[in-house]
Amino acid sequence: MPLGAYKLAVFAVGDANPPVWVTAAGLLGTFRPGKTIASQDSNITVSASDEENNGENFSITSGALPSGLSLTDNGNGTATISGTPGQVTSSTTYNFDITAEDDFGNGDARSFSIVIEPNYWGDSSDGAYTGGND
Repeated sequence: MPLGAYKLAVFAVGDANPPVWVTAAGLLGTFRPGKTIASQDSNITVSASDEENNGENFSITSGALPSGLSLTDNGNGTATISGTPGQVTSSTTYNFDITAEDDFGNGDARSFSIVIEPNYWGDSSDGAYTGGND
C-alpha cells in the first residue's frame, strides 16, 4: 500500500450536556394521608429540558418518596409524582433526589422534599388520638 496523507473525520455522537432543570429544588408540597395528591392539590409535576433534544428521563436516585407515592416519567420532559400518601403519626419530611438524564447518560440530580402531615380525623387511622377521642 502506498504511504500518503489520509483524512480522518471524527463525529461526536450525542452531547456532554445534561438536561437543564425547569423545576426549582426544594419543597414540592405538604399533604395528608388518605386522599390522593390530586384531590388535595394537583399531581406534582417536575420538568427539565435537553437543549440538544436528546430526551429527558427521570428517576429517583437518592432517598425515597413517601409510601403510596410513585414517580412516572411522562416521556415529554416531565415526570409526575402521584398516589395516596400512607399514614404517619407525626409530621414527616421525605427528602429525595430526582435525576434528569438524557439518552446519552448525561444526568443532573436535584434535591426535593415532600411533607406528610398526620390524619387528625379522630378515627384511629393515624394513632394521633387515644381513648375517648377515637
